[in-house]
Amino acid sequence: MNLAEALAFLQSAGEHVSDRELGRLTTETELQALGLDSVQLLEMITVAEQNIGLRLPDEAFGRVRTVGDLCEVLMTAAPDRQAGAR
Repeated sequence: MNLAEALAFLQSAGEHVSDRELGRLTTETELQALGLDSVQLLEMITVAEQNIGLRLPDEAFGRVRTVGDLCEVLMTAAPDRQAGAR
């Protein structure tokens, strides 16, 4: 998985759980700036996990503050996966 695919996963997952457009996500976008509550953020991660077919390690989320941080977690967990692959 590359950065563009990770961003696309998160864009789609965030819009799915919030039921609204989030605007263009970048690696510098602060997760707090998305306007998602903590439950929606967890749902966004769950949707992304389901899309890549992997369970992401919980300990990886302690340092996640930006969309870029979350992309790094996704790319590390699924380095060879393509968007939409299961």
